[in-house]
Amino acid sequence: MSQEMVDIFRRGTEAINAGGLEIESIHPEVVFEPLRSRTEGAFVGHEGMYRFMADTEDMFEVFHASYPEVRDLGDRVLAIGSIRMRGRVSGVETDVPTAVVAEFRDGLLWRFKDYGDARSALRAAGVRE
Repeated sequence: MSQEMVDIFRRGTEAINAGGLEIESIHPEVVFEPLRSRTEGAFVGHEGMYRFMADTEDMFEVFHASYPEVRDLGDRVLAIGSIRMRGRVSGVETDVPTAVVAEFRDGLLWRFKDYGDARSALRAAGVRE
């Protein structure tokens, strides 16, 4: 079942990059913590995921996550990469490091936390470098 979690993670990333959600792969009680949740708080449940997408569309002209490294950890996925963003108002474009631990329950994304850097995500996942 673990490869299935990797596939769900990849499809979900592709959907977000296309401006949508693969809501059928997201647990109704999901807790989604992208980097900006440090100031805005977590996005919770399907309603929170739709709010994340609406906020992302409002703030960014470009928002593209890329995870060249995705590790299968059973019922969790560790993904390391970057997010390319361009502010809708400012026009400023930047690449931000991203390192995520995604947990699954009942075959659905249940917890998502972006630690920002690989070392922190590896430590949170209990994985050695």
